[in-house]
Amino acid sequence: MKRFVFLLTLLATVGSILSAQNRAQARGAEPGELYLNDPWYGIYDPDWGPGFYGTLRMAIYHLTENGKKLTIQYDADYFGNPETTMIQGYILADATPGVLYARCYYLKNNDLHTSLWVSFDYGEHWTFREENIGNLSYFSTNVDGLIYKGGVSSMGEAYKSIDYGINFDILETNFIVGEPGFNSEEFLFIGGSTAYQYELWHTYDLYLTWTEIPIDGEYVYGQTSQAFPDVYRGGKEGEMYISSWFPDHTYKISFSADTGNSFRHVYISDVYPPGGTFYPKFMSDREPGVFYIIQRYEVEDLDPWGHHTRICIDYYREYGEILEATFCHDLTQDYEYEEVMCEHTTDLEAEVNLNSIQLQWTNSADNIRGYHVYRNDTRITSELLVDAIYLDENLPNGEYEYYVRAYYEEDCVSDSSNHVIGIIDVENCDYMIDLVSEIVNQNSVQLHWTHSADDLLIEGYHLYRNQSLITNELLTETTYLDEDLPNGMLQYFVIAYFTNDCDSIVSNIVEETIETEGIEAPPSPPEGGDVRVYPNPTTGELKITNYAQQPRHAELVSASPANEGIAGQARNDVKNVEIFDIFGRNVLSVPPPLRGGLGGLDISFLPAGIYFLRIQTETGTVTKKVITN
Repeated sequence: MKRFVFLLTLLATVGSILSAQNRAQARGAEPGELYLNDPWYGIYDPDWGPGFYGTLRMAIYHLTENGKKLTIQYDADYFGNPETTMIQGYILADATPGVLYARCYYLKNNDLHTSLWVSFDYGEHWTFREENIGNLSYFSTNVDGLIYKGGVSSMGEAYKSIDYGINFDILETNFIVGEPGFNSEEFLFIGGSTAYQYELWHTYDLYLTWTEIPIDGEYVYGQTSQAFPDVYRGGKEGEMYISSWFPDHTYKISFSADTGNSFRHVYISDVYPPGGTFYPKFMSDREPGVFYIIQRYEVEDLDPWGHHTRICIDYYREYGEILEATFCHDLTQDYEYEEVMCEHTTDLEAEVNLNSIQLQWTNSADNIRGYHVYRNDTRITSELLVDAIYLDENLPNGEYEYYVRAYYEEDCVSDSSNHVIGIIDVENCDYMIDLVSEIVNQNSVQLHWTHSADDLLIEGYHLYRNQSLITNELLTETTYLDEDLPNGMLQYFVIAYFTNDCDSIVSNIVEETIETEGIEAPPSPPEGGDVRVYPNPTTGELKITNYAQQPRHAELVSASPANEGIAGQARNDVKNVEIFDIFGRNVLSVPPPLRGGLGGLDISFLPAGIYFLRIQTETGTVTKKVITN
């Protein structure tokens, strides 16, 4: 007679000793693809009742479309023979579509054994690879067929396979641990000696050499709520996430774009009661900025008496800024995935106007939250569109295929609309091909290009940063200084406007990446004056200086009564400052009177993120973007 406590409780206990890649979830080889290895359902033993089970099934779940679709690829009896059947274990996936690994552990002859299995059909069928005595770990990489093994019972040896685990060769290094990065010999590992003193170990050569980067206690904590902190690679090189539980019973996800040199929170859970069994789990996606929070629940069944699993996937985009959707799956004993199709748009139309394409369609229902537009199978809208219209601008000559998806209030996402084609083929005026850029003053970009035709024919230029127009008026010069920029990658192009009403297509595109800890002194003001906000990014203290009507390199004038006359002649006063978050909510207002320099404005109480400062001066209002760390 089989008398076992339900496996969900067992897994919660085992979770306290997990390290990186010892997980019941894995990202797939394609964006939007996840795998889960979880309990499916259990039926109580009719003689013993709760909480002993006569039937207990484990399953491999394959999730696609960012968690919307869940299929059961494989299931097995938890009480089966682990030597002949892949029953339960931690799962891993490499860069090969459909390839999945399972690391299983079990007692045999009173010794702990570890086995490796591999599937080439998305987890549906499994092939035994090897068995070892002891608690070994396996590490799948971002490379087809490349997998490492090592661990506390490997007798100080580490191994490498390049053929999906068929053959393993011993390595020069004797230490393998953590999360493989984007390069074949790159690893990331979170280590520490106390609850508050943790650091990132980063290596490009399998720990023959490595760097140790301290991590602030705000972003990582030692073992609590049944789990150690864990590290995950992101969607592109240099990106990484840390998941960590904190003493206040919150689960926090921190993100770094520079391999652990700086972090910011991208997700903070609700408070979970101490002693709980089920907690959220994290997994990053292959698409940059996309990640998932996975919630698992135990649902009681009465006929027959037992439990089944319910899984919910929170799908985040834009590094946690947008909760795109929540998909829940009730995994009853007779579960089969049924496609729930919302009504989709069938009358999408495209109208070409020079180098822009106007898209228009009708609302397909009343309960729609919004729409996303796709161009050539790539989503081009960052936020849901409320209106059934979209203008795709500044397109080079070529053919473009579009479709639209509708997002409903009940988290149902429609299939794609009818597809439409737009062709840009205009006889453009001459255009620039020699746009060049250079980073100056740490967080400014200097741009320069040459005239694209006879000077007499050119009316001016407009400059675009990351597809957004940044010049309010036409430029008559072929140079531009883009200042006070936040950290991140920037793309620029120029469009020329001619006196004969002809507009050029976009110039060549140049890229620059701003990486700075913040400017401690204000940059030199340009001729004519401007408002400066620094340091940016900031950790809390913010200074605002108005250089309007000041001579170049003028010193800040104290706002004391003795200098009031000088200040009034030297500059326009800053009259009012308002701070808004990304949702447009006013989070701080600084009332007048304010002089041209505002020193020591404390915004450390604001959560890390992006904010907009609306600064009113005597001559007008300007808006500045600020990032807080």
